[in-house]
This record gives sequence, structure tokens and C-alpha cells, in this order.
Amino acid sequence: MHLHVDLIGPLPVTEQGYRYCVTMIDRRTRWPEIYPVTDMTAETVARAVYEGWICRFGCPVKITTDQGRQFESELFTDLMKILGICKTRTSPYHPQANGKIERWHRSLKTALMARLNDNVSWFTELPTVMLGLRAACQADSDFISAAEFTLGHCLRLPGEFYNDNYTKIDNPQAYIIRLRDIVSKIKPKSRDFSNKNMFVHADLSSCSHVFLRIDAVRKPLVPPYCGPYKVLERNKKNFKIAMDNRISYVSIDRLKPAYILEEFDNDEKNKNLNQHQHFNVNLPLIKTTRSGRSVRQPVRFANV
Repeated sequence: MHLHVDLIGPLPVTEQGYRYCVTMIDRRTRWPEIYPVTDMTAETVARAVYEGWICRFGCPVKITTDQGRQFESELFTDLMKILGICKTRTSPYHPQANGKIERWHRSLKTALMARLNDNVSWFTELPTVMLGLRAACQADSDFISAAEFTLGHCLRLPGEFYNDNYTKIDNPQAYIIRLRDIVSKIKPKSRDFSNKNMFVHADLSSCSHVFLRIDAVRKPLVPPYCGPYKVLERNKKNFKIAMDNRISYVSIDRLKPAYILEEFDNDEKNKNLNQHQHFNVNLPLIKTTRSGRSVRQPVRFANV
């Protein structure tokens, strides 16, 4: 099980004091869970993940988060180690690595806005919205809903008076074994919402320093790139660079190579320049006349 975790907020404060939500979604089945919270502290987020997902579905093998302070805290990291969960994080300003839940946030907010009015809070409509999202068919999974992936059958929604899809199972044990085999072979395809080919400079595979693109909102006349920074490690997708007394992992999409001139030792350079270099400079001769004037003779008449 690969779990994606994120936060949304701040939202309008409810009567219960909820202002944020911890969102979780399984990578394979797309089953979502949302846990309203009052704050975004590390303790609150860790409790939401433990009570909202782990206590209900068990420990996932891997959890992917962004680089928020809550997820990078010592408390959350220690909880993952105790539970035997491999924790991975996205690189800065690269939410595509956690796009499974980032894209689901858009569907969640759209559904909430469609049901809200002046007299109803988002917390009141949240259960109904979650029912619809879990029962909705997904185009990237052959139009199979998250509920059917997880439960093995479609949810019966309000308004369905007849259940025509119900079939009696003669051998439940064989059905469960077959269901497990089918689910284990299902790998939903991630939808690609852009047809743009990302340009990656060829020299990034061998350069020693790189410039980093600033994706944050910049002030006027601020250069779009900062650096150069030294490359410590690299792979096909991420680079490990040294940035101002700290180490950071960034996506290759935000980098361009920096061409650094070789630095020479000043002492060695001066030594090479001063090694018995003699220059024959013929300066013009200056003579003084009887009247006291200084006359500068051309070099060609110096020996006359």
C-alpha cells in the first residue's frame, strides 16, 4: 500500500473549530480519507494519519508527503520508523511528485463549492461529498470507482431503489481469492494533463555546478535563477546540491547547468608570471640644453 498525505487550508472556521484537513489517498485503489483538524502542528497531523488511516486500514508500506514542517518533524519521522513505514518526500516546488492527492484536492474543493450556501458549512457537507467521490467512476481506471476497488462492489447511493447488480456468491472464499488476484494485477494509469515535453539540458549529466530556478513569487527585477550551487549527487530525476550551508534535493526540471571557469592558485599564478621575465625597453633619452630646457630625443637618434 502506497499512501499519499497532504494538508488543505486554511478553510472557514466551523463551529467545532476545524480550520484545516489532513487528506490521504491510496495510490492503487484511489480510496480517499479526510480528517478535519483545528491546527497544523506535527502532533495533530501525526494523530490524524494514525487514527484516520492506520487504525482503519493498517500500516502502508510507503507514505509520500511534501516538505512541510509537520511531515519533516522529529515526531512524524519517529512514528513512521516505529510503524515500519518508508517515508518519501517531494522536492521543493515540485508538487507533481505528489500529484495523486494534489489533483484530488481540485475535485474535493469543486464538489464542496457546489453544495455550499450561506447557511451550510463545509464540515456539514463533507460526508456527502466524500460519498460521491468514493462512488465516482474514474476514467484512468477503466471507469471503476474507488469503492469498487476497495470493497469489491459498487456503493448503493441514495435514490437507488433497486439493486440490479446484486448477484449471489456461492463460494465466498473462492471469490475473495479471485478478487485479491485481480486487484493485485491492477495498476491504474496516471493521467497526463499536459502534452509538453520538458526540456532538460544535456550538460546537466556532467556539470559540476547548476543554477536553480526560483518558482516562488518574485519581486520586480529579481533574476529567475539563483546560484550557482555545487552538485553533490544526481540521478535521472533529482539532484542533491549544496545550498548556503545546507543540502537540498531538487527536481531536474528546475535546473540549468552553470559553466564555472577553473580557479588557479594566486601564488602559482604569480610564480608563473615572475619567472625571469626580462623586457628590453628602450626609453627615449632626455638631455638638457644650455638654456635649461629638457629635450627628449627619439630612440633612433640615441646612439648618434
